[in-house]
Amino acid sequence: MIKGIYTAGRSLEHRIKNIDVIANNLANLGTTGYKREVPFTEILNSYGEVSIRKVTSQLQGDILQTSNPLDLAISGDGFFVVKGEDGQKELTRDGRFKLNDEGFLVNANGLKVIGQNGEISIEESLLAKDSVISINKGGEIKIGEHTVDTLLVLKVEDDENLMRGGGSNFLMGEQESRAAEEGSYQISQGFLEESNSNPILEMESMISINKEYETAQKVIAALDSSLGHANEIGKV
Repeated sequence: MIKGIYTAGRSLEHRIKNIDVIANNLANLGTTGYKREVPFTEILNSYGEVSIRKVTSQLQGDILQTSNPLDLAISGDGFFVVKGEDGQKELTRDGRFKLNDEGFLVNANGLKVIGQNGEISIEESLLAKDSVISINKGGEIKIGEHTVDTLLVLKVEDDENLMRGGGSNFLMGEQESRAAEEGSYQISQGFLEESNSNPILEMESMISINKEYETAQKVIAALDSSLGHANEIGKV
């Protein structure tokens, strides 16, 4: 009976974490490039121990047109790469880019965007007579006829288990990565990728988990009551 209470209590803990995950998905419905977290799943490791892990859904979000020439969206595989505050590379699908005061291409949080030749600087190229910025499907950045650099787009083997960083960014950690193959992705200039969270599905999950939570609570109450009766009988 005590084991039953423990099992039901563990079920409550599991569902509380799932509710937090779903609430976070709902809170980020309007966050550019956000990838929804899949509710916690229990797995049994090779030592027979139960652990809880969560994964990230990397499904493509809807592509929204903005007409801003520095807004970029990736369709297909891969991530943009930015230089984190600690100097380490971070991955993101949030393509809200702009130029900082030094002429570097940065993301919405001021982190420098990485190209195949390093940090992308556009300032000098903008002084040219024809300073229209164009970025093709492969990520090549041109000012008029002058090629500045090509965006670095990385593919990660186990992208569902990437660690989250700030905003919509992911930390690479010890994950193996390589340049995404040509043709496996397409960059759209003047577009952004929206969150891949679906409000209807998230609400359905929330309602279902709340019902499961209530059921687990009732099981604990019933087992606790039975245990109390058993103790009273034992005292007679």
